[in-house]
Amino acid sequence: MLEAILVKDIMNKEVVSVRADTPVAEVVKVLFAHGFNGVPVVDDGNLLVGLITDYDFIAKGSPIYFSPLGRVLKELEPYRRADEKTLEIEIKELLASGARRIMNAEPITLSPTSTLIDAADLFLKHHRVNPIPVIEDDRKLVGIVSRYDLIKLYADPEFWASHFRADGDGGASEEKENPLQS
Repeated sequence: MLEAILVKDIMNKEVVSVRADTPVAEVVKVLFAHGFNGVPVVDDGNLLVGLITDYDFIAKGSPIYFSPLGRVLKELEPYRRADEKTLEIEIKELLASGARRIMNAEPITLSPTSTLIDAADLFLKHHRVNPIPVIEDDRKLVGIVSRYDLIKLYADPEFWASHFRADGDGGASEEKENPLQS
């Protein structure tokens, strides 16, 4: 029965996105203002061109990596000797650069007709992926799914009631329990 639940049934259709030329500083504001782990990058036609996640900031945020402490210290070693003005310039350049500098240009995606199981499998196989953009065949962004969207299903009896009904005579229905709960 879980195969019958499609991504379009659980995805967030009101997607906040940024453009490839959006300054990194603005991308940070979007992530924090909305409490997101990632944000899709789209073109003027709302076609997906990339995704920026918190992981991308950690992995690609050089020259001021936000990575494990040892790496940070190693990265900052030259700056200890450089004047503070040089460091300030480097930071400002990173924050002013466009989202394309740190985005993943080939993010994992789902289609609206992918199943709930497909989405869960992707999250299990790709631990650093969150969220996953939902796109049509032409790459048009139509939604987004996060781990939170899957987790919140545990506590949504209305969702389960609307997706798990046994058809009876005359259209009567009998609600079944949430199959994710044991």
